[in-house]
Amino acid sequence: MVLGTAQFGMDYGIANVSGKPTKKEVFNILSLAWEKGVWRFDTAPVYSSESLLGEFISTNGLQDKVKVLTKIPSLDGLTDYETIIIKSTELSLKNLGCPIDVLFFHNPNDSILLLKAPEFFDGLLHDYPISSLGVSVYEPNDVEKLLGCPLELAFQFPFNVLDRRFEKVKMPVGKRYARSISLQGLLVSKNILRPNTNLDLIDLHSQFHNKISKYNINPVDCALSFVANSETADYILFGVDNIDHLNDLFSKDLNNNKIIKFLNEFVMMVDNKLLDPR
Repeated sequence: MVLGTAQFGMDYGIANVSGKPTKKEVFNILSLAWEKGVWRFDTAPVYSSESLLGEFISTNGLQDKVKVLTKIPSLDGLTDYETIIIKSTELSLKNLGCPIDVLFFHNPNDSILLLKAPEFFDGLLHDYPISSLGVSVYEPNDVEKLLGCPLELAFQFPFNVLDRRFEKVKMPVGKRYARSISLQGLLVSKNILRPNTNLDLIDLHSQFHNKISKYNINPVDCALSFVANSETADYILFGVDNIDHLNDLFSKDLNNNKIIKFLNEFVMMVDNKLLDPR
């Protein structure tokens, strides 16, 4: 399991109407996650949560135990990418105060640089405490275009009960991180979505929850069980808005035969554009 931290630095999630938690609430969430055996955390400069996560890590002396995933900000339209990547990496390392387990390209379009300048990225891994590189992708062809890369890359990819496009995509075993498992909360929250939400998404939210409620299936159970019982991912990346959400996640039985049977038979046709986390 990997705990996402986007919610800790920004008002993140289509179903998040309460905003970001306080620092005290964040530390309580991180402490509970750690106590429950979640040692991997996902962040990014754009989330504004690196420093907060780093403070938690240093306060608890976890620098040599924690596994942190962070990202290279989008390089769209920028030319001096080597300097930008180095400066961003150095700042992330300073904010986190610990090694980086996986450094992902946040913009999959930037990952073409891995093919154009492999020596630079070899040097990056050699010169800084970074275990491996990866790419945060949105489409299967984002993975396929990197098949010639000499580095064994990690991939973060959207995967949930409605979005199964990556089931047949070949990725290195041990480096597959399923994200968007709740589609920013749409699949797990029965509550009203945020104001100004696209009407098509509101309709999708209503259809999905009406469908699973007919079978008396809890939406959180549905979302987690689907990913946990799939062979597509090695790690599940999830986010929470508060500590109650986290406690609820840890209480789930991911091997419930009723839910697994339901998921094996579940079919719902959805326009792919509505499944894009962006």
